[in-house]
Amino acid sequence: MQLGSTRRLGILAVATLILGLPLGGMCQSYNVDIVQSVRDAPVHSHPAANAETVFTVANGTTLVWAAHMDSGGFYRVVRRDKGPGGWIAASDVRITHEHKSAGAEDDPDNQVCAATLDACPTRGCAKEGSWEADANAMKKTQPAIDKAAVLLSFDDLRSLQKQADEKVGQGPYDLTPDGYQKLTDLKVSTGIVSEGDRVRIIAYIAKGQEGMHVNKSGESVNCNLKSPHDNDFHIPVVATADATEYQGVVVEMIPQARPSAWTIDALKDIQAKGTQILVEGGLSYDKVHYVSDDPDHPFQDEPNRMSLWEIHPITDFLVCRRDHCDPNRLSDWTALEAEHAIP
Repeated sequence: MQLGSTRRLGILAVATLILGLPLGGMCQSYNVDIVQSVRDAPVHSHPAANAETVFTVANGTTLVWAAHMDSGGFYRVVRRDKGPGGWIAASDVRITHEHKSAGAEDDPDNQVCAATLDACPTRGCAKEGSWEADANAMKKTQPAIDKAAVLLSFDDLRSLQKQADEKVGQGPYDLTPDGYQKLTDLKVSTGIVSEGDRVRIIAYIAKGQEGMHVNKSGESVNCNLKSPHDNDFHIPVVATADATEYQGVVVEMIPQARPSAWTIDALKDIQAKGTQILVEGGLSYDKVHYVSDDPDHPFQDEPNRMSLWEIHPITDFLVCRRDHCDPNRLSDWTALEAEHAIP
């Protein structure tokens, strides 16, 4: 197990010991749509009977109806605690729970819970002692710096998604400590990594979609404050300058101690010029979301990406201003805050 993951699991272990909580049994409460299969049935890669079968389910299997999506007589579903997602014929399931969404302004989970970011507790708006509280704390946890960052490729990130699908799945619910422990010693092309390790990728900011943004509605981790300077910057990154965000992943600049030169305008300039970047920070699995890699059937209000693995938080954001920059020679790269310094 790597040092970063040890540090993150330490947060969870302390909470478990202090609060006397069961190690694997508590998670945030989600009001999700649920269906149950009424016969043995295939789940397809696309909403069509002749599409590839991703997996099959036995009669009576409970499935999450992902984001209430339907298309052409199929529902988009995912198994609890195991991915990937897929499409099942509506005639092969019955709806066992269908919730009605409240407006964001009426949702108690979206209410501001601190006057300022400085006053926002480490747990954010999460209930003290919940696994959401621990997840919020870990989103702000800096990776260990006493070990070299692992260079990941986008093929690695795709492989890591497959491994996470097998071990913990995707979509609701929050990871428990048992889930975090499962995301250790995962295989990549250069060795092994674990959730929380310090990693780096070479990438470009994806063009053509609306993936790069500041969260305008606020997030629990930042006490649901709405101002741009109080929220994460969500940045879709891809392997090549012409790739779309459906082929990439998300990296995030958190607001806590964010350099003043790290701005959306500076990022848009890099995006427009198609400049190569090096991003370093903590490896984080954003389980509560769904993989959204199908441009014909994108999720509403979900980031488009082929893997839920993120670099979050970003600790270093470097820009290549040469014809070629060596990912292992940092002197080739320029820190974003150095070239966009604000007096």
